[in-house]
Amino acid sequence: MNDEAIPSSSFVTVDGVRLHYHLVDGPDDRLPVIFTHGGGPGSTAWSNFRQSAAAFAEHYPCYFLDFPQFGGSDMVPVEGPVFSWHARKLLGFMDALGIRQAHLVNQSFGGCVAVRFAADHPERVGRLLMIGSQPVARGVLQPLPLFSKHAASLMSDYFFADGGPSLEKMRALICRYELHDDARIDEASLRLRYEASCNPAFHELLKRPGAFGEWESLVPLFAEVKAPTLIVWGLHDWFGGIDVPMLMLNQFADARLHVMGNAAHHLQTEYPAEFNALALTFIGGQR
Repeated sequence: MNDEAIPSSSFVTVDGVRLHYHLVDGPDDRLPVIFTHGGGPGSTAWSNFRQSAAAFAEHYPCYFLDFPQFGGSDMVPVEGPVFSWHARKLLGFMDALGIRQAHLVNQSFGGCVAVRFAADHPERVGRLLMIGSQPVARGVLQPLPLFSKHAASLMSDYFFADGGPSLEKMRALICRYELHDDARIDEASLRLRYEASCNPAFHELLKRPGAFGEWESLVPLFAEVKAPTLIVWGLHDWFGGIDVPMLMLNQFADARLHVMGNAAHHLQTEYPAEFNALALTFIGGQR
């Protein structure tokens, strides 16, 4: 498929919430792959993983799912623990589309949801892949920068300071927080992220106290994650050190860790060919 082409939008309603997704067809004798995204401004499954679509679709049907509060999905408040709430929507998404089991490929926030889902519904997960996911309340050896005073205003600065969202503010945010090498920014993903960040309904959510649910640490569930898991980490990930994936590696039932030395939080964007080869080799261990 054309790397610039955006697949048609599709929608399904779960618990009264309309979820948006893209489908890129692949061989129907393979388990599908569901891609989920990070939690940064303007994030969507397609913008986070569009450079993986063609490579994966040669082997698997591919679903690019936007969680509620992201992309084309409904902008509704989260009620209760955040990862549990989104995991129930993921389950409903799979049920609504008749997906018995799927491989899950997840960026950051999406990986936290996937951990909750895999612990609760092990029979629904083929293989699990996470990039830069931190389903913990604090680091093992050091504080998580995401919770520091320097990152506390990340969202409000982007959405409300200096006139609100702009293409250049999005570029600066991605380069500062998500990439190791600024020159590797993907211009198409940048535009998609910026456009998605301009949704006025999301801006209203930001003004609503408690709209993003309650934080939950998933550490007590780590031993319940039975699916074969690949944790991929950029050595220069701004959001946390290598102690976080090491904790998951130690406690998941069947995990392995791959660290990329010249990458940061969005390593699938910085090195798409290397990531795709790694991910497809791992997922190819199960049809």
